[in-house]
Amino acid sequence: MAADEPEELAESGEPAEPGPVSDGPADKTPGLTIPSSRAGQAWKSLVPALVFAAVMVIFVVQNLQKAKVSFLMFSGRFPLALALLVAAALGALVVFCLGSVRIVQLRKAFRRHQGHHEATRGKR
Repeated sequence: MAADEPEELAESGEPAEPGPVSDGPADKTPGLTIPSSRAGQAWKSLVPALVFAAVMVIFVVQNLQKAKVSFLMFSGRFPLALALLVAAALGALVVFCLGSVRIVQLRKAFRRHQGHHEATRGKR
């Protein structure tokens, strides 16, 4: 308790027992839950995206100097931020492609297993 806050006293003159901690208006109506909506979920996705965009803008503004970039037979001078962003995007594309291949493999294995399970279900 802070020194500038007055201590609550019970009717007997002793300090009052601390009560349950309230998290706000939701505690006043027990059992009331607000259903999730698409708009609410969109806002939950939008906020991190805006933070990411702000970080990216700061990154680009701070890395405008030119850098020599060489890859295989290609060579040139590009802004450092652009070179790094392109490299990150290509890396993300590779990860996405490999992940997609793995998901397709897992779906095929699941369907095969599910078909085998249904075929053997009635043979007991």
